[in-house]
Amino acid sequence: AEQIAGQPESKIQWKTSGARMRELLDEWKKHQRGGARLDRETEGALWQRFSQARNSFDKARRTHFAQLEGTQAEAKAAKQELVKEAEALSSSTDWGQTAGAFKRLMDRWRQAGRASRSDDDALWERFKAAQDAFFTAKDEVSAKEDEEFRANLAVKEQLLKEGQSIL
Repeated sequence: AEQIAGQPESKIQWKTSGARMRELLDEWKKHQRGGARLDRETEGALWQRFSQARNSFDKARRTHFAQLEGTQAEAKAAKQELVKEAEALSSSTDWGQTAGAFKRLMDRWRQAGRASRSDDDALWERFKAAQDAFFTAKDEVSAKEDEEFRANLAVKEQLLKEGQSIL
């Protein structure tokens, strides 16, 4: 228990370490019921060490997850703002400016950090839907322009042939 509690916080695997601490407590209780008896003073001293290690680990775990929750809340708030901006841009027809704006939004998305998995996934779906709506509309307009350009190209090639025959 002291070894688990004494790990640097950056190296603790909270789930497995927490499970191991619970196993150690169960083992302690099992030995209390059926194991060899220790004198009261020795048993009390060992329990103090064990209890202190458990309390230290629990305090570190609570602190870690409270900080993580705060960080995730900040990331969620930042991503909610990015989604609002993306949704506002999704109907724009200023193709060049808006495409650049979406690129910058995507850069900010990556920098925002991670929210909880469910929040992050839901926000990403909204962000992606707004982005897809814009780029789908942009691609449709580009396809129409390409058709016009192909028709113009055919006319221009015909004019070139006629011009060459005159020369």
